[in-house]
Amino acid sequence: MIAINRNGTKIARGAARAMEAGFTLLEIMVVLAIIALLAGGVGAAVFKQFKKAQVSTARLRVKAARDATAQFMIDNSSTCPRGIDDLVQQKYLDRNNAKDPWGKDLVFQCPGTKDTDSADISSSGPDKQDGTADDIRSWEL
Repeated sequence: MIAINRNGTKIARGAARAMEAGFTLLEIMVVLAIIALLAGGVGAAVFKQFKKAQVSTARLRVKAARDATAQFMIDNSSTCPRGIDDLVQQKYLDRNNAKDPWGKDLVFQCPGTKDTDSADISSSGPDKQDGTADDIRSWEL
């Protein structure tokens, strides 16, 4: 069967359908823009959840260090460990729990000024600066 294209020339019917099939550049660009918008929205939501998970992880690590200090003091006649490294070397604390999720060492003071029976342990929080509102402190948990 023969068909006539837009220019008025005769072509095979199957070839005419093939010429009219496909997507225009504009249609492809619109689809790509929609995909980019969706990916941006999902990325923002995932990043927000990731930040919340980091704060939760920091709280858990401060609690683990506090508990390890308490166990060390029970086992050693109420003697304070010299620092976090002492707890790690004697296997009271895992090496992964000695730092906060932002890569900074936990701040350790034994005996503590806030918790006089144990140690003051804190993380500087997401801003990585000690003494700010986002710090995570053992005596506040």
